[in-house]
Amino acid sequence: MEWRAMAPAEACDLMDFWEIAPWPLTRDQVQQLAVEWLGWTIEVENGVSYLMNRESGFTSPDVMTIGAKGELSYLKFAVADTIREVTPASRRFLGDAFTLVVREGEGRWGTPVMRDFETTTSAKWATGSGGAISFSLSRKGFSGMFATPQGVELDRKAQQW
Repeated sequence: MEWRAMAPAEACDLMDFWEIAPWPLTRDQVQQLAVEWLGWTIEVENGVSYLMNRESGFTSPDVMTIGAKGELSYLKFAVADTIREVTPASRRFLGDAFTLVVREGEGRWGTPVMRDFETTTSAKWATGSGGAISFSLSRKGFSGMFATPQGVELDRKAQQW
């Protein structure tokens, strides 16, 4: 089986793109930016538009866009193919891809905060815009998430509970 992953520079370039976006933006504005600048597509199902990254050719092309009160809070996308059957080879593939992206991120944004959970490892950086960049590795996948400044503020408020 041959799996695909973004090159480390590509994954970090995507995060840099979202970092310099003129936040706050609505979900529709984010989708339009992604179509115009990244070549991503919008697909409509049951009257709802979904952002898709078909440029990378991954098994999971959908990009999660999560918002609150009209402003987008988070963008989450695949950095590698989704693994259907976990094997030692698939674990090495995802682990190597994650390590290389984290190294690229360190060169751009400094030392990340690393967290290990039961089934997930993540690397996270705070950004100059007030947002946050994170990459997460699990047994079956590798994803990236950009938390907008509004998303970071939501997280901060939620931690006060």
